[in-house]
Amino acid sequence: MLKLTNVKKTFNPGSVNEKRALTGVNLELEEGDFVTVIGGNGAGKSTLLNMVSGVYPLDSGVIELGGVDVSRLSEPARAKYLGRVFQDPMMGTAADMQIDENLALARRRGKHRGLAWGISAAEKKEYPELLATLGLGLETRMTAKVGLLSGGQRQALTLLMATLTNPKLLLLDEHTAALDPKTAAKVLELTDKIVSERGLTTLMVTHNMNDAIRLGNRLIMMHNGNVIYDVRSEEKKRLTVSGLLQKFEEVSGGELANDRMLLS
Repeated sequence: MLKLTNVKKTFNPGSVNEKRALTGVNLELEEGDFVTVIGGNGAGKSTLLNMVSGVYPLDSGVIELGGVDVSRLSEPARAKYLGRVFQDPMMGTAADMQIDENLALARRRGKHRGLAWGISAAEKKEYPELLATLGLGLETRMTAKVGLLSGGQRQALTLLMATLTNPKLLLLDEHTAALDPKTAAKVLELTDKIVSERGLTTLMVTHNMNDAIRLGNRLIMMHNGNVIYDVRSEEKKRLTVSGLLQKFEEVSGGELANDRMLLS
């Protein structure tokens, strides 16, 4: 479903601020893979998601989605293939629009938009049923402005919007990092439920090693702009946080110096 071949990206090349963010990443995801991505600050995790999304142009390499070469497509052109949830709950939704209006926008992602009514009769019936699956009571607040929702409610809504059309690839960029522990656990529970039920191919960046081990069928570790460890299936299930830290030291040649990851 996703194939990266020798993908490279350097920011501010030739200057004192040069940063080699990706140094030749090769990665393949099969349909239905749920891959958690961990690594220290500056390892290239978010840059990886941004390159797949088309936020930045490639320096070199090829990115394929569902067998389609999207390497030179713009970010809007790739939108029809992707769903994405960001770290900031304020991103991914239109705060001044109603809940049902946000869902209608998500339903039309990557599609031609004409002069028909913004929300069809069928959608008015469908959306409350979808919102009810979140268990947050949003189905009774269809006309509420999204800006009035809590961070956790917005992030759950964004997750629903990102998966509304069953994208070829779902990208989750530390989507619970800004939430309190209880709310983060709820959003992760919803994430696992939606991804599992729909069989969505997913890349989830996280700093929480316990979550990285517990969720998904595969885990990759990044360091200095490349994938240094890739584990899946039964081997992944046997991982522990201490074992993961030891593996990092083995494959990177140094200790993981990241307080946020260690504390999580």
